[in-house]
Amino acid sequence: MLLDLEWEALGRSVRTRDLEAAVHVEDQVVIAVRMLPVLQGDAMGATLREVLAEQGWEAQPDGTMTRVFGGVTATLDAGATSVTVSRAADAKVSAMGSAVVQEGDDADEARAKSVAEERAEKALEAKRAQAREKLEAENAAALTREEPAVRAALQEALNRVYRRALEERARQLGEVESIDERGDVRGGYEVTVVVKA
Repeated sequence: MLLDLEWEALGRSVRTRDLEAAVHVEDQVVIAVRMLPVLQGDAMGATLREVLAEQGWEAQPDGTMTRVFGGVTATLDAGATSVTVSRAADAKVSAMGSAVVQEGDDADEARAKSVAEERAEKALEAKRAQAREKLEAENAAALTREEPAVRAALQEALNRVYRRALEERARQLGEVESIDERGDVRGGYEVTVVVKA
């Protein structure tokens, strides 16, 4: 038995839609800066800004100071009451959606374009969420890695601020005979100032 089959060509084509989007993620950790009021007014804050400038922090026009620590940015606020450690990351994502359309059918053409658009939007949203998760994880890792270095630099600066403030305050009280400084491995810091009355 011999079968003779013929294929009838179907007039079908595929409609596609490409979409792109940008993903921006910012994360931060805020470290409170508390100083005893050894000096009057904003003198403690001014001294802290001087010490941080010596450590490489840069003054900004808005009164803040910033320094980059291995991919994160530390910012002392204008009031010298907190340091914000932040990291921002960006990514571009793209997605495609497609649908099959019957040639010559205008209603099917419109439906296919709509379906392709909808599929592209769903795919793009999924890729956005995936990129956002990845960027948030990278930000968290960078902040976790660099926060101890920021805290150590800030603690060192605060130790210098207290030393200068105590020395200045002692000079206001009389003649300074001696200043003795001691630190320990746990980060403790002691300053003894002897003033001749």
